[in-house]
Order: sequence, then structure tokens, then C-alpha cells
Amino acid sequence: MKKVKFMFATALTAVCLSSCSVTTYMVTDNPVGTKTGVAKAKIGKKDADYSLEAACKAGKITKVGVVQVRYGMFSVTTTVTGE
Repeated sequence: MKKVKFMFATALTAVCLSSCSVTTYMVTDNPVGTKTGVAKAKIGKKDADYSLEAACKAGKITKVGVVQVRYGMFSVTTTVTGE
């Protein structure tokens, strides 16, 4: 019986952790471009900067084409594509 409970708890944990991710997209009138910038931060970290500005700075992007923001269990990642 202990083995069954352990297997159930393990399976439940795996399902919960694998499905907790939300991705949003934003598109502008600018061309998609060839440059990509990423800003990633762990949730709960005080100096976390996952802003659009940080992603643009990382990729040296001045004209934003597409923005992808992914919210995971323990982190947030902003990816910007543009020129």
C-alpha cells in the first residue's frame, strides 16, 4: 500500500509541475527582425529584471517585432525579437 501511495504522489507531482506554464505573445507592426534578446528572472528574487526593456537591451534591439513572455512555476522569461 505504501508503494501505491508513493507512486500516486509522484505522478501527481509530475503532472502539477509539468503543466504550470503560461506563455503570452505580443506582436507589433514592425518587422520580426533577426535579433533576439532574453531577460530571465527567478520568482521571489528581489533584484529580478525580466522587463521588456531588459530584454531589448540584452539583444541590442531598438524596434520590437514580437514579444514572448513565459511564466513558469519558478521563473519568468521575456524574449524579444526585432531589429
